[in-house]
Amino acid sequence: MAEAYSTFGSYILFKELGQDVLGHTYRAGELDRDSMVGPVLLRVLDAPQVPREEVVARFPRGRRVAAALTASSVARNARFISHHGVPALACEYVSARPLSTILERARTEGFPVPVDNALLVLEKVAMALTAALATEVDGSPLAHGFVHPGLVLVSTDGEALVSGFGVADALLGMLDHADVAGDLQPYLGPEVLLTRTPTRSGDVYSLGALLAELLTGAPLPADPSARAGFLDGARLVYDEQPMPADIAGVLSRAVAPRPAERYSSAADFRQELERLLYGGAYSPTTFNLALFMDRLFRTEIEAEERERAAEGAIDVTPYLLAEPPLEPPGEAHLLEPAPSTPSQRRGLWMGLAIAAVALVGAAVIGYSMFGDRLSAASAVPPTPTADEVAARRQAEDERLQQMVQSMVQEKMAEREKELRDELLGRQARIQELQRRLQDSERKSRERQLSANEQQKRNELKQQIAQAEAAQAEGRAALAAEQQRRLQQEPPPTTVPPQLALTEEPTATPPAAPSPTAPAPTATAPPTVPPSPTTPPVTPGMFLPPSAVDTLPVLLRDARVTWPRSALRLRDEGVVIVQATVDGEGKVIEARVLRADHEGFGVPDAVVAAVLKYRFKPATKDGVPVTTYATVTKRYIFTGR
Repeated sequence: MAEAYSTFGSYILFKELGQDVLGHTYRAGELDRDSMVGPVLLRVLDAPQVPREEVVARFPRGRRVAAALTASSVARNARFISHHGVPALACEYVSARPLSTILERARTEGFPVPVDNALLVLEKVAMALTAALATEVDGSPLAHGFVHPGLVLVSTDGEALVSGFGVADALLGMLDHADVAGDLQPYLGPEVLLTRTPTRSGDVYSLGALLAELLTGAPLPADPSARAGFLDGARLVYDEQPMPADIAGVLSRAVAPRPAERYSSAADFRQELERLLYGGAYSPTTFNLALFMDRLFRTEIEAEERERAAEGAIDVTPYLLAEPPLEPPGEAHLLEPAPSTPSQRRGLWMGLAIAAVALVGAAVIGYSMFGDRLSAASAVPPTPTADEVAARRQAEDERLQQMVQSMVQEKMAEREKELRDELLGRQARIQELQRRLQDSERKSRERQLSANEQQKRNELKQQIAQAEAAQAEGRAALAAEQQRRLQQEPPPTTVPPQLALTEEPTATPPAAPSPTAPAPTATAPPTVPPSPTTPPVTPGMFLPPSAVDTLPVLLRDARVTWPRSALRLRDEGVVIVQATVDGEGKVIEARVLRADHEGFGVPDAVVAAVLKYRFKPATKDGVPVTTYATVTKRYIFTGR
């Protein structure tokens, strides 16, 4: 066994994915009676302050909830385990991290969550809580009761999952411990802190608290009376700008002190979020959220592909012997044999006698036919030399490396296909939006558009701009993925002569060596081509956006001076500029990617302003580098 893993009951703990106030989260393997069933995500509630007996007592209810509640944003195939009194929650494996781990990583690395991604995560969490409201358990709609970041999972594919339905409200007992109460109170409404009772309105408050932390980078104050002042002066951590008015309105209502002033349920909160997300001001996509996760956990994600391949090939026998899964209750009596009658026993002895005679006859016949071969085969094989043992070991190592490499290449090819499919789908969407915009422009030439039609036309333009910007990022991600696959692809090599030693020797005499080329010897070292080395990162070197650790962050913009000829237009539009930001945060080049008005000096005016922008430079391995930043400038000319 190459590596000794820890166990938790009938689970092998492969990799710790996060630790927070609730305990630990692992990538684990679930054991059956004689094999490993498959990987799972295991949330072990092993913090000392967890009320373990109360949580375990909720497990029967949790199982009823898991059987009734099925939704895309709920952790799938939930299982509830207790090992030596320690409770744990398991679910179907996805490549994901707890939201508590994501928030902590974003703070420590200075890589904040973009606004669009924060809204999208909350929309998916609200979707799970909405599905729970439509599920009745024990005669009443289901409330979660403890919507904590440690029970929310965000996958590397851009999805969010909520776990703990049916049991999480027992964790409210942790509030009795002063050493952790301050870490839990920011996510709970004032009435929940007083009554320790889960409610639909309390879940709405928790949703608002999560959104506030994603946007500001800090949790709400533990003291409920100080939260209103915190939100009044809140600024977005992503770009250090004041909280937008539309988002501030949603937040203030979600975390209102009195339940009657909040949204009536998670369903109403979700509807309000959807109006924000898809009303034109924001452009949330699962692709962008997946891209953010890839940048934040790139090293872990790349290692995970290799680790899972090795984990699937381990010998689980020692773990089965160490602690086998428990027998399901009531199964033992099913395996007990029924009492036999005297006639049955006589038939059994006769059958055994006949079988024994048949076996003896078969042995005699077999020895007469194959006795010589058996004797030859039973001869003790010669003891391999040290060189042969080393050569065979090296051959096995190379075979294992080739297998892992093949699996990594396969996963990367699948990811590349997903990116291509998403680009094709987005391109079809852009073409559809452009067709609708052309129809709208045709109507505007034929007659005067109504205010509603004009508004729809403007929304179409904004959607096209957002889709094209996302398409550009998608192409960059696809190019980066292709580059990664090429770098991971091993160079063609010849099979080393030691591989021949893994085969058993035969009686055929070896072929005579060619007179033109000497035959290789078993002790000759294999020719290993030099592995490609990644050049060191130097200050100011150019890297594509997909290859940097942190993207440029706008520190200071500049006002656009529009030409007078443009101001006389009665129209609106957008200009998208690709800015090249150097290692000092200066824009050294600006190129127009899209301009709704090519004439009247509109694109040139935007380029001139962008060249005056100042950014916090992108970084790679802590070194400031040069890369691209996209600037979108919208305008409305009223013809004054």
